[in-house]
Amino acid sequence: MDAESAQAIELIRSRISIRELVGRYVALKPGGKGVWKGLCPFHQEKTPSFYVNEAKGLCYCFGCKAGGDIFAFLQRIEGLEFREALERLAQEAGVELPRRKGPPSARKEALQVLELAQAYFRGHLEGAPLDYLRARGLTPASIERFGLGYAPPVWDGLLKHLHRHGVSPQEGLEAGVLVEREGRFFDRFRNRITFPILDPLGRVVGFTARALSPEDGPKYLNSPETALFKKSLLLYAYPQARQSIRERGRAVVVEGLFDAIALHQMGFTEAVAVLGSSLSSEQAHLLRRAEAVELYLAFDADEAGRRATLQSLNLEIARSFVVYAVLLEGGKDPGDLLLLPQGRDLFEKALAEALPEVEYRFQVAAQGLDLRRPEHKQRVLEALRPRLVSPEPFDRVVERLKAKVISALGISPRALEDYLSRAREPRRAPAGDPLARLSLGRPDLTEKRLLRELDVIALLYAVPEEEFGDWVRYVEANTWPPEGSLLAEFVQVSRSNSKSRILRHFEQRGEGARLMDILMKSPSFERAELEAHLGVAMARVREVYYEMRLDKLKAQLKNTTELEEIRALTREIQEVLQAIEAERRLYKR
Repeated sequence: MDAESAQAIELIRSRISIRELVGRYVALKPGGKGVWKGLCPFHQEKTPSFYVNEAKGLCYCFGCKAGGDIFAFLQRIEGLEFREALERLAQEAGVELPRRKGPPSARKEALQVLELAQAYFRGHLEGAPLDYLRARGLTPASIERFGLGYAPPVWDGLLKHLHRHGVSPQEGLEAGVLVEREGRFFDRFRNRITFPILDPLGRVVGFTARALSPEDGPKYLNSPETALFKKSLLLYAYPQARQSIRERGRAVVVEGLFDAIALHQMGFTEAVAVLGSSLSSEQAHLLRRAEAVELYLAFDADEAGRRATLQSLNLEIARSFVVYAVLLEGGKDPGDLLLLPQGRDLFEKALAEALPEVEYRFQVAAQGLDLRRPEHKQRVLEALRPRLVSPEPFDRVVERLKAKVISALGISPRALEDYLSRAREPRRAPAGDPLARLSLGRPDLTEKRLLRELDVIALLYAVPEEEFGDWVRYVEANTWPPEGSLLAEFVQVSRSNSKSRILRHFEQRGEGARLMDILMKSPSFERAELEAHLGVAMARVREVYYEMRLDKLKAQLKNTTELEEIRALTREIQEVLQAIEAERRLYKR
C-alpha cells in the first residue's frame, strides 16, 4: 500500500468513531473506561459478549471471535469487499481516496450498468403504466421513494441506451438486464413495471418486473442471480425500512412487493418483503441487525402462505424473535387495503390481533380436524412434534406449545412426555472425551512462540497506518523471524496490505481470533511508549527462538558420537544459553 492510501485510511479512522458506527447496528451500553458492550450481531446470544474499545478503534466478540476495526466491522456486517467498505467510509468521513490504477472492478461496473438501467426505466414511466400504478392506489411520493419504472415493449430499447453510455452487450448480460440467444442480445424486461431491488447499502443490484399484459408470462420476472443479486440475502424495502425497524423494535414481513410499498404508504414503514417463498436465515439476520425484537409475518392466507409462515417460524434464528402471524379478514393481501378508506385501521387491527407463534402453529395443525377423535389428536401431535422437541432447556415456545397441546387435546403431561421421548436424542457426553483431560500446564515451545509473536503483532497493529511499514521492518531487523513462523508470515503479508486486510488474512489462516483477543485485552499505552513495549516483546520472542534452537542442538548432541561435533555443539549450546539469559535480562529489568 502506498503512503497516500495509508494516510487516507488513517484519516478515515480518526474521523469515524467505531462506537458510533457499531452503535448503528448494536445497542451498546457502557462496559468500563472507554469500553462499550452489547449483544453480538454475528451470532445469537443472551448475555453481551461483544465489546467496543474506542481508544484502540476495535470491536470484538469473545463468544464467536468476530471483530476488527471500522473497515472489518462494516465488511462483515454488510457483506462488503474491503474496497467497498473503504469507499463508503471515505465518503462518510469526507476523505478523498487516491485514484486507483487500472480498470475499475467488475463489481463496480455491474453496479453502474444497473444504475443506467434504472434511469432508463424511470424515464419511461408515464402514460398507461403510470395510470396503472395510480389505479393500484400508489401516490407519486411512493412511486418516487421506491424508484418504480417501466420497461417499454421494444426489444432493444435498453440495449441501445446502454450502448450510448459505452456499455457493451456482454456487460449488460452479466448485470442481468439483457439476455442473449444465438449470438443476439435484447432486453430482458419488456412491457413491465420495474421494481429496483436494493442491497442494504441502498444500491440497485437487480430488478423484479411485473407484466402489464396477461399474455406476457410469467406475471413476475426477476433478474437472474449474480454476484450482486442473491434473493435469499436481500429483503425488498429493507433500506427504506431499517430506521423504522430500529425505532419500533419490530418488522412486518410480507410476500408481495406491492404489499410492502402499500404498507409504507399507510404508515407501516417497518414493512419488508421476502424475495422468495418464505423468510430465509440470511434475511432474518438482516432484521436482527436492524434490532428487530418482534416479527409480524403477514403472508398470504392461502395454503402457500401458511406453508411460508411455518417455514419462516422453523428457522433457527427465528427463535431469537417474538413472532406473530398476521391474518387479514377475508383473505385479503396488505396491498388490497390501499384502496379501502379504512385500510390503515384494518391492518392496525390485524396487527393487534395477530396470533402468537404457539396459537398459529396449533391452529394450522388442527385445521379441519375433530379434536374429539383420537386419530385426529394423533395427527395434531405428529404435525407439532418437530417444534415440541428442542435442544434448548428453556425454550419458551416449546413450553407454551406443550401447555396448549395438553389443554386443547385433553391429554396428561406424562402422556405427552412419553410420546415425545422417542424424538429426543440422548445428551450424554462422549466417553473418553479428550477435552476432559486437557490441563492448563506450560505450553510447549511452538505454542509459546505463537503467543509471543502475537504479542509483537498486537503492538504493531496499534501503530498508525502511515508508520506501519517502518515499524514492521524495524521488528524484522531485530527479531530475525524464522521461516514458517507466524511473525515471518506477518512481515511478508504486511509488505503489500493494509492493517484491515492483514487481520482478515490471519482470520482465514486461523489465528485471527487469538490476535483480536490479545488486541482487546492488552492495556492501552501512550504512543511514546511504543518502542519500549516493542523492545520487551521482541526480547521475549528472541528468547523463545533461542530456546527452540537450544532444543535442536540438544537433540543433535544426543544423536552424535563424533568428538569434534560434540565439542562444537557444546560450544554453541553455551552461546545459546548465554543469549537466552541476555534476552531475559532485557525484559526483566
